[in-house]
Amino acid sequence: TDTTAPTTAQKHNESEIYDRQIRLWGVEAQAKISTSKVLYIHLTQTSSEVLKNLVLAGVRPVLCDSRPYPEAILQTPSFFVLHKDKKRVKYSSVAHAMKESVEELNPLLGECEILETSVGDITEDMLKGYSMVIASHIGKNESSRVAKATTSAGGSFFMVDCFGWDGAAVIDLGAEHTFRPEIKDKKLGDLQTLVPYIPTEEIWNVPIGDITPVKRIDKTPPPVWIKYRAILEYEAKTKTWPSAEKADDFCMVVQEWIAVEAPHLKDLDIFQPGALTKLALVATAEMAPICATLGGIIGNEVIKAISGKGEPSNNVLLFEGITGRCRNVLVKSKGMES
Repeated sequence: TDTTAPTTAQKHNESEIYDRQIRLWGVEAQAKISTSKVLYIHLTQTSSEVLKNLVLAGVRPVLCDSRPYPEAILQTPSFFVLHKDKKRVKYSSVAHAMKESVEELNPLLGECEILETSVGDITEDMLKGYSMVIASHIGKNESSRVAKATTSAGGSFFMVDCFGWDGAAVIDLGAEHTFRPEIKDKKLGDLQTLVPYIPTEEIWNVPIGDITPVKRIDKTPPPVWIKYRAILEYEAKTKTWPSAEKADDFCMVVQEWIAVEAPHLKDLDIFQPGALTKLALVATAEMAPICATLGGIIGNEVIKAISGKGEPSNNVLLFEGITGRCRNVLVKSKGMES
């Protein structure tokens, strides 16, 4: 007997629980959501917010976080595991510490799978069969490799992180991704593909000084993107993340990087020792309201990508917690057609 096949009673129960979503997205979209599977690489507070929203919507999760618990999440704690310390239970990894709480979110999805491997050991074959891969707190080199393998297998890749009052997401839906944009009266237009499509690796290769300011009145690239790139450039060179203890080293590495890549930007306030020291302090600090907001935005983007309904955000999303503003920025090389 196939115990995984949903019974009539289970289907009826799902229809009742997801009734509001079905009315919002439609039966076809909900069917795609229910058959989708998302791999979460590293469970930070930011990616946990995305996971929460998608699991409640009926998207099946698979956890991949072999980092030791609780040491790995002291700086990027997930709210799913905060209560675990009270039980004094030892867990072999962050994924195992989260498993029970994820299952409690939506019992209809059954047992939560765990991919028992580290980020560096993830192979192309392991990434086949996932609609989406959502990564957090991984370096730009690993993100390029994982994104390429994911999109080659027909999936989409999201990398999302928060640092202090700001947050950023890199979105790689794949060259073959199609969608139907919303037109008048919530009707959908003809099927379209993303133009331009820029893979994750090319996004990282665009020099920071080549990025077009968001507004005509702006004279520099978006500050949030500058901060995110500085954090990732440091990790790429040192294989570690910025922190209060490494603030001096962080300042040196980032100043050397910007002097080579975009010397015309090196005198900006953001690249001065005081500002870089402050950035080092919050580089891995996640604030709950920022994570919740960006997690909600990314959750919505994932639903759009899975259902193919509505034009998705493309390339890069930048969130400013102070202003509450979220911008879709196209990071591309000069001369590339829009």
